[in-house]
Amino acid sequence: MKKIFVTMSLAILCTCFQVLAEEQSNQSENSTEMVNLIDLAQHKNLGTLAGLNITPVASGKNASVNLVMGLPGSILKMHYHRYHDEITYCIKGQAAMNVSGKELMVKVGDLMYIPALTLHGSEVTGNDTLQLISIFVPPFDGKDRIYV
Repeated sequence: MKKIFVTMSLAILCTCFQVLAEEQSNQSENSTEMVNLIDLAQHKNLGTLAGLNITPVASGKNASVNLVMGLPGSILKMHYHRYHDEITYCIKGQAAMNVSGKELMVKVGDLMYIPALTLHGSEVTGNDTLQLISIFVPPFDGKDRIYV
């Protein structure tokens, strides 16, 4: 069952990236942009434990992608998104995530689907900087994060 969920989740992730690539291609027929998330993460200055740092990476008509990073101990307060589904994929580090009152440990390789209106928040645990890819459908404009 777990293998089926992982396979389906990866298929959704690949589909989102394909849709974004097609949209970028349609928006600018002669120009293609590529972002190396590892390079972006290495050059990003986090500075404080004030929260997680969210960097927009790509956006199209139907979805957007962000690089989310946080130092150990950083907290993203409990919140929900009224109109946005969110898919997160952990590429480095780990975090304790509270999703609708359920405590989950997120680690490298974990993918999570968070439907709109789902209460969630996280705290970076361990010794490594947390790095997540966060995909929003529809594209996230930064205004639909309601803290509780």
